[in-house]
Amino acid sequence: MLDQIAPLQRFEAKVRTNNWTSLFPALDEMCQALIGHRLFSCSVFRMSGPESGSASRVYTSDPESYPLSSLKKIVPNRWTEQVIVRRETFVANSVEGFADVFPDHAFIASLGLGSVINLPVVFRGNFIGTVNMLHEAGYYTEARVEQAKLLAVPSLLAFEVSPEVSE
Repeated sequence: MLDQIAPLQRFEAKVRTNNWTSLFPALDEMCQALIGHRLFSCSVFRMSGPESGSASRVYTSDPESYPLSSLKKIVPNRWTEQVIVRRETFVANSVEGFADVFPDHAFIASLGLGSVINLPVVFRGNFIGTVNMLHEAGYYTEARVEQAKLLAVPSLLAFEVSPEVSE
């Protein structure tokens, strides 16, 4: 249990200072320490207003290979049903497990990434976005998915206070 507390304490210490402009890097660091990833990103989803039905990548740990993105139309599929509608974590431990829902699956595989976990970020019943972690095939075990439950509140805080997320 102590190995889980230290990353949370580092995140909290970062929040308590005023020398940050975004909490996404601190969330990235905490997710790396608690769960592990080779690629980390955060996406914001617009579910109402003039940009309704679109999403954009607002943070990435690898801007060269996986850069920030402008708004993209959300295409309904089993992923959107699970993550956006039911607000459940999506986990796939092979390219085949996510190829039908990620149009860029071949590019993801070319980066040596074969597993993914997408954590929905929800506040007051409203779906805001996702925290996305990718790693080698088979990486996101049941135990690691359980660890991800510790990320709900820090993820929400990062989305709510970071300037990358603006309406």
